This record gives sequence, C-alpha cells and structure tokens, in this order.
Amino acid sequence: MDTDDITAVAGLPYFSLTTAGLPSGEAFERWRTLLAPMYAVSPTTPSAPLPFGSNITYQIGDLVTQRSLISTQRLQRDRRRVDAGPDHYMVQLYRSGRFQGTIANKPLSASPGTVTLIGRRHLLDGMLDRADVIGIAVPCTRLHGLSLEGHSMRFDAARNRLLAVRISDIYRRLPTTCAEEVPALADDFVAFLHRLLDGSQATDVLDGRELDGGLMALARIVVQANLSRPDLSPEFIAGQMLVSRSTLYRLFEPVGGVMHFVRGERLKAVRDALADPMERRTIGRLAEVFGFSSISLLSRSFRNCYGVPPQAWRNQRQVAQRIGGQGTVQHVWKWLRET
Repeated sequence: MDTDDITAVAGLPYFSLTTAGLPSGEAFERWRTLLAPMYAVSPTTPSAPLPFGSNITYQIGDLVTQRSLISTQRLQRDRRRVDAGPDHYMVQLYRSGRFQGTIANKPLSASPGTVTLIGRRHLLDGMLDRADVIGIAVPCTRLHGLSLEGHSMRFDAARNRLLAVRISDIYRRLPTTCAEEVPALADDFVAFLHRLLDGSQATDVLDGRELDGGLMALARIVVQANLSRPDLSPEFIAGQMLVSRSTLYRLFEPVGGVMHFVRGERLKAVRDALADPMERRTIGRLAEVFGFSSISLLSRSFRNCYGVPPQAWRNQRQVAQRIGGQGTVQHVWKWLRET
C-alpha cells in the first residue's frame, strides 16, 4: 500500500456554497450576499439571466484559498469596497472561462490557463464568462520588499506555467491536507512567489531549474501539467524538459522509474479529486481525464495503492467532511479580514 494515509480524517476547515438547484432569484441572492464585501454582482445586460455560482474556501495559515464556479456575470469593485476591505493580493488561475474588463483603470483579459495578480485595493469592473477559477489570497505583509504596484497583472509564459501548476497542486491537495502540514504549505507558496516576482532571484525561470529546486521539480511540473495526455511517455517528458532520455532515466531511478512516478501522480490526482467537495465527475470520467485506459484499471490500481476502491474513498471523505463542519459566510470574511 502507498505510504500516504488513506484514513478519512476531518481535514481542514472549509466553507462551501452552491446555488445548484435553487430558483434563480434565490440563487442570485445567495451568491450576491457571499460576494458583497468584495464585489457588486449583476447581470451582464438588463435581459441576461441572474448571476449564480458555487464556492469553496479553505484557510491555510494566513493565506486563503478558494475555488469558484461562476456563471456569466458582471463584477464591480468601487472605492467604498476598496476602502472597507483587507489588504492582500489574489493570485488567480482561470481553469476555464474568461474575464474581460479593467482593473486599477487598466485593461485586462484572462482566458483558460491564465494566472493573474490582482490587488484587493484595486478598482475593478469586468465581465466573467462561465469561469472556473482558483485563487490564493496572500496578505501584503507577506510580500514585503516586492514592487507589486509596478508588476504586470499577468505573467510571462514561463512564470505563468509554473504558477498554474503550483496553484492547481495546492488546491487539489487541500481536502487531504492535515493541520500540521499547513504552515509549511503556506510558507512554501509565499517563498515561491518571492522567487518568482523578484527578478534578482528568478535567474533561471525559463526552465524552472533554479527557481523551483532542480530537475526533479521541473519533471514534476511537466508531469502534473500533462496527466491527461495519453502520450505522457519518457520521450515526451524528456522533450519538455530539454534533457536526454538517459538523463531522465537516471533522475527517476531512485523512485522506481519514470512511468512508476507518472502512475503515482495520476492516482494522487484521482484521490484528491474524489476528496474535493466541489468535484461532481464520475469515477469513469476521472479515469478518462487522468489518463487511465479503463475504469477497471483505475479501480484496480487505486485499490492496490490505497487499500480501498475509489468509491469507498469518496464515501469516506464525504463522511469526514460532514464531521469537520463547513463554516459560514462570516468565517470566509473573517479569514480574509484577519489576513
């Protein structure tokens, strides 16, 4: 069995809200109330459907991580909301959907795969189009010494790739993260941001070797970014890393080989997806998404690795999450104010 603990502990406290299945007026009111301290929410046109969405929020130390599934809608942050709110930056990955608008009176567009860096004290007016977004709120005190006001709200391709993988990895791990792991998780992300945003430290950002700790870290980035590819082979990974296959084989020899590592990362991705309260895809669909040729192969591999079938793991996590409690809207804004 894998050394990871499969026991269904309660995990981190979180808040979740979904408007699925509610009448449109009630869904809009719940969604508007959640976002009210940060944004004014409205339809994109007078005749457009009322906005709605779903959200899950975790506190990791003094950072706040959230994922939102958002219908097409308009968001605005005026001076009153800016002055009343906490002082932090949101590092945000668009998994799908689009944003088009102005932030701090500058035009900004974001599409799937884009990572943005937005100050909580920036005015905002823009349109979101059916977006799935993961954001990590970082207090400005944690970013001391960085010239953020002069930084672009978007990143170059190399930094964007590294951030997208890091944000996705943090989010997928949260449902199975223990409280004891939280301080290190928060500190690692903040240190990563400092290296990424400080040009004097990110001297090798284009391939990530110095920035993110060596060839193994770069290999992990390539693998995690391509788990859905059927051709995720040693040849593909070596090509993405710009190293020879022999170098790649030597690198992975201590951990059982390249494809052993790939299989392990795919199983971890399925495990963490099944633990995510916002995850609604079937096990069969997850098998397809994460590169398993059949649901039976996934089920057999999952049981061999973790000792229980995938559905049993999902059921255990649902029980543990009910025990752990979900918090309230007030918890979300208390977390943000205290950061």
